[in-house]
Amino acid sequence: MLTQTGPYTTIMLAAACCMLITGFILALVKSPADERAAKFRLAKWTLTGAVLLLGLINLIQVLIDAEGEMSYLGPCIALAIGFVQAMLFTNSLMTLIRPQLITKRIISMQAAAIVLIDTVLITCYTLLPTEKFLYIYFPTVVLYLVQLAYYILWFHREYKVFYHQIEQFYEEDEILRSTSWIRLIFITAVIVALLSLLMLFNERYIDLGLTIALALLYALFAASFVNYGLSAPVILPAIYTNDQPQPSGRSKTDMSQLELWIKSKGYLNSQLAVSDIARQTGITVEQLHQYFRDVIGEEFRTWRIRRRIDEAKRIMTEHPELSTTNIGKHCGFNDRSFFYQQFQRFTSVSIAQYRKQISPKEQAGV
Repeated sequence: MLTQTGPYTTIMLAAACCMLITGFILALVKSPADERAAKFRLAKWTLTGAVLLLGLINLIQVLIDAEGEMSYLGPCIALAIGFVQAMLFTNSLMTLIRPQLITKRIISMQAAAIVLIDTVLITCYTLLPTEKFLYIYFPTVVLYLVQLAYYILWFHREYKVFYHQIEQFYEEDEILRSTSWIRLIFITAVIVALLSLLMLFNERYIDLGLTIALALLYALFAASFVNYGLSAPVILPAIYTNDQPQPSGRSKTDMSQLELWIKSKGYLNSQLAVSDIARQTGITVEQLHQYFRDVIGEEFRTWRIRRRIDEAKRIMTEHPELSTTNIGKHCGFNDRSFFYQQFQRFTSVSIAQYRKQISPKEQAGV
């Protein structure tokens, strides 16, 4: 078993310092300026405070108990903090995918329940002997599992809604792949939360391992917040998409606005859902899809990707000095790998091969 006076103390102090550094990094993360990201900014500052507080608690715990024997103080604190962390992680992630659901009432109800449970737990630890305290401690562990089960079901249900929103808004897989880290973070957090129950075995190496895992998890969360800030211009329009009913007063044959939209290359705009395009052109979504099937002879999604690829080929030919990433973004591809994949799908050659094919023409002045 590890002793506190050796590597245990050193590693625990290092983990606490890592948490404090992560908190400062989170504080420096630039939040999206979009007013729709207000709850994201609130979640960021809440999580920042939680990371800093946890780092300080771990630091104080190690310093105070630097030479003491392992008791149920560690498991008691771990369980109390576990309730809070589960709430913070889940609500922070929910803020990223379903911010409309995160209200003061929801947060207040959860916080009140957790404060009550933690207060009872810590009070019983302070006043009761160990034998009697365990009669309170183990039922509290069951409550912790109930909390985790509730959060897992809640997140799973709402992530499906989020996935559907993104899928319907963009009709492409690129954005779904770029937001998959949200689910990965949640799964990782749940695993760490379940592993925290190993504190029941009252071993210092378990305490050490969990502290390191939490430090790494918070660091991963900080990096994810940075990633979300970069992806926000793409994600937020889909989350707050307007669900107003489509206009139905125009004739099915009145497609002049849609034809004008095509001529103006509106298909290069990656932040417009099909419902937005239909609304702007004064038709219904059904009429739009019917027009492309009957008149164009192709499904809208396939047609739009094809036209974007055609535009990318034109730009590569006329402006070979531009980077592939910039060309992809200009043509409506927010994800580089998706751009590469679709380019080869529609041209049967890779982007690198296509650039080599057109370079002799450029040199010859074609």
